[in-house]
Amino acid sequence: MSAALGLLAEAAASWGEPLDAAKLAAISSYLSFVREKNEDVNLTADADWDDLVLKHAADGVFAASVLRARLPREPRILDLGSGAGFIGIVLKLVWPEARVTLMESVERKYRFLNAAAARTGLKELRVLNRRAGSGVRLTAYELGQDAVIERALAELPAAVGLAWPMLGPKGVFAAFQSDEPDPAEPALAKALAGAHATVLKSCPYRRPGEARDRRLVLFGRKED
Repeated sequence: MSAALGLLAEAAASWGEPLDAAKLAAISSYLSFVREKNEDVNLTADADWDDLVLKHAADGVFAASVLRARLPREPRILDLGSGAGFIGIVLKLVWPEARVTLMESVERKYRFLNAAAARTGLKELRVLNRRAGSGVRLTAYELGQDAVIERALAELPAAVGLAWPMLGPKGVFAAFQSDEPDPAEPALAKALAGAHATVLKSCPYRRPGEARDRRLVLFGRKED
């Protein structure tokens, strides 16, 4: 096991999401596939192994730890703007019972996600070639999610608007943020009011080796 995977395992344990040898091996296999295809597909500028493990996979593991505490045992989770799948695929690898949909509009990344999903051998890992907010009618694959999660998709107010129609009545929108968002900021306040939404919880964490907190912010519907 690489040093980076060892650091990820330590962080995961501290987040309450312990990774056994099989899960670490599955994450390693997936990230190796990203590196193998990256030059041709242009998936990420962070092709260094330590970045893939400690930056990208770490975020997926942390997301699993936060959502597992709030959602049913076999939730429906949609990764909006999946890119290379760092959040959705890693979450699925560490939480196999979750029913995960990867939604990506860029064709080359969509093809990669299909190949990566097939390599995992896991059931209930679906890939959609769709663009949120395009005006195309949402399908049963997108609607009624227990959680929609995004990282670096769009500015937070826009991301709220894109994710909200896909949530079920008790669904949670989870957004990665580098800083604590201000719900009173005009654009965000407008987006939250339009969705009848509120901040449920802001979950601070640090990637291995980092000196400052990041956050995964959870939004839900306001109670009447």
